[in-house]
This record gives sequence, C-alpha cells and structure tokens, in this order.
Amino acid sequence: MQIIILFILFLYLLLILKYWFGWTKNKSNGASNYTPIVSVIIALRNEQEQVLRLLSELKRQDYPIGKLEFILVNDHSTDSTLELLENSEIENLRVLNMPDGMFGKKSAIVFAMKKAKGDIILASDADCSFSPLWLRTMVAYFSNKNIKLVSGPVSYHKQKGIFLGLQTLEFISLIGSGAGAIGVENAIFCNGANMAYRKADFLELNNFENDDAASGDDVFLLHSIKEKYRHAIVFAKDEKAIVLTSAVQSTKGFINQRKRWTAKTSGYKDFASLYASFLVLFTNLSLVFLFVGYLYLDVYFQLFLFFYALKFMVDFLMLHQVLSFFKRKDLLKWILPFELFYAFYIVLIVILSFTKSFEWKGIIHKK
Repeated sequence: MQIIILFILFLYLLLILKYWFGWTKNKSNGASNYTPIVSVIIALRNEQEQVLRLLSELKRQDYPIGKLEFILVNDHSTDSTLELLENSEIENLRVLNMPDGMFGKKSAIVFAMKKAKGDIILASDADCSFSPLWLRTMVAYFSNKNIKLVSGPVSYHKQKGIFLGLQTLEFISLIGSGAGAIGVENAIFCNGANMAYRKADFLELNNFENDDAASGDDVFLLHSIKEKYRHAIVFAKDEKAIVLTSAVQSTKGFINQRKRWTAKTSGYKDFASLYASFLVLFTNLSLVFLFVGYLYLDVYFQLFLFFYALKFMVDFLMLHQVLSFFKRKDLLKWILPFELFYAFYIVLIVILSFTKSFEWKGIIHKK
C-alpha cells in the first residue's frame, strides 16, 4: 500500500510541475488593433439584480461599435430580467427569448449562434464584471489565424472571510491548472465565464446536443476543438482579460455548485482530463487514508508528513505564480492548512456529485 501511495504522489508531483511549466509558457498578446466582427453571448435566467450592472459593463467596452453586438438570451426568466433588457438603450444589443422546450446555457448559446453576426464569439455570464479592455484583449489572440479558442482568466471579487478566501483559493487553483495544461498544449478545461472561439469552428465541432450534462458549455467545446486542433488553444494571460465573478455566499450553495461541476466529468472522453481528475482524486484519497491511518498506527505518521510536505511544496510553487498574476497573494497563507481540508472536501464532493441531485437556476437535476 505504501508503494502505491508513493507512486500516486510521484505522478501528482509530475502533473503539477508540468502545469507550472505550462503556466510560465503562456504569454499575453499585443495585437490590440485587431478588430474583427464580434458577438458577445450571455444567457440570463432570473438575473434582475445583475442586469443593469451587466449592461453598464458591456456598454463601456473599448471596441468599434460597428463591429460589435451583444446577444443577451432570456432563459424563461420569471422576474423582471426581460423587462429590464428590453428597456435598455444600448444600440448594438439584441435580446432573444428562448423558445419553449429549450433550457440552459448550452441551449441558449446554440440558439443565439444561429442569429449571431460575429466571426468571433465571446461568451460570459450575467454575474461577471469586465475591464473596458476585456473584449479587445480576448479578441486580439485571433489575429493569429491558427487560433481556434481562447480561454480567459476568471477570479472572484475580493471579499473578507475564511470561507470566501478558501473558496477563492480553490477556484484560482482550478483556473491555473487549466491554464497550465493549455500552456503545454494538452488542454483539459476552461471556464465558460470567459472564453472566445470562432463561430465557424463552433458550428463545425460543437456537440452540446449530444450530451445531457446540466453544464459544460465550456469544457465539452474545448475537448471537441482540441481533438481536431490540438495546438489551436491559448490562455489569455493578460490582466486586462480577467473577468471577476461572485463567490457563493452560503455553504449549501457552494456544495451544490461543486456537485454540478464535478458531475459533468462523467461526460468526459478526453484522456488528459480524465487522468488529471482521477489523479487528483486518488492523491487526496491517499492523504485522507494516511491521516486517518496515523491516528491508529504510528507507522503512517512519517509517511503522512512526507506526503503532506511534498504535496504542499509543489502546490505552493504553482499557486504562488497564479496568485501573483491575479494579485491575490494574500491567499498564500491558507495553502498549508487548506491541503488537508481540501483532501476531505474533494472526496465528499465526488461522492455527493454522483449520488445526489443538485439545483441549478431553479431546476433540479437528478443523478
């Protein structure tokens, strides 16, 4: 058993070091004068508290207005979302209502795509905030004709509290790992709150209709593009491209969100994504096993400390770089205690995600 645990640790160390190397390889793009026709697509369901702020954020984007359209798709909202959208005075805004029988962000994107005029599609979420140069920065990467998809950086608004701090630390670690994998040209995931792709490639390769996961508008498209164009995916490592969203405020909401994220891994077909997911799970299972084991048998104590120390060092190496980019080095102090907490938490979330239902946008999705 000890040999197996050490082998798992060895594989994990190699994986994180590879992602660290990939993170360092990612670069910003300076072609800010590249201005193709762009369609920004955002789905909204019961977002009346976000609509006015979102419209203000979009309106201040620094991009030629004649080459830009905002397509906001109302996903059967039961509050004032649609009314607020229709009363907007943004001239390049198009408001679409989802037809009966169509629900969810993936369906909203497919529906909007049929009406989009842009050669480049930029997707985000209703609760996101952007810098005025966000759109221009993301689109600049497509000046390279070989680029098919751009994964953008996403972080949480800075808020006080241990719960929100640990939540942010985990989220940024996921974004950093995804960026690192892209840097070594073996993409595993991205975040749908900030991603861009060519419309022609979406129409050719998207297979949203062929999976029944509640989410995954981001990662399933990424995998489809990767399968055909492995070297055509980049990460926008540029502060101007950062999108900020809100952390979940309640423990119940947090667990529900993570269950939804984890549940979609059942639809993965990409080997690198499956390998990373299972390796992270087995690494944390090993840490839990050693922690519980040394409570009963002293022989496990030194192995637990050795495992914990090496895992912490490689995680710190990776996260120090990523947190510096996001200007969240204040979270570095939480990495050491977070290692053990995360091990128990991730095992629990995996179990819950495949055994319990979860709620998303007011809809219950059963396992």
